[in-house]
Amino acid sequence: MELPSERPRYEPLISRGLVSFELFLYVAVGVLLAVAAAFILVGTVSGFVRELHHGGGAVNTAVLVLDRVLLALIVAELVYTLRFVIRTHEIAVEPFLYIGLIAVVRRILVVTAEFERGTQAGRATTNLLLEFGVLGLLVPGLASAVWLVRRSRPA
Repeated sequence: MELPSERPRYEPLISRGLVSFELFLYVAVGVLLAVAAAFILVGTVSGFVRELHHGGGAVNTAVLVLDRVLLALIVAELVYTLRFVIRTHEIAVEPFLYIGLIAVVRRILVVTAEFERGTQAGRATTNLLLEFGVLGLLVPGLASAVWLVRRSRPA
């Protein structure tokens, strides 16, 4: 049996290798998030111009822009979370709750726009209303979770 003080010589080498690999993964994810953010911004501008050019209504244009802005906020919050994890070597719950809140608000916006267009009937309308109700329950649930996490922090 090996005593704890007699650790193998290769253990620090393996540990450094894993830390380097972890950092490489974080950098790769960060680069991919930056590319995604750039595509979102370019897509937002091109969608806005397309809607204006084709005479899309003001509501449709506003929903498109707001939807994309909220998507950009989700990506920005993911980048912040990634920076936090790299800096502290801890995964925090609160940023993911904010990402969830933004995603729910974004989906509520899309569902509301679909419902306003009135193209659905029967079962599709029921499904939209059901989804809207579930999303409506998620908002106070996630907000309560954020409040509890903030409250549980040491002073």
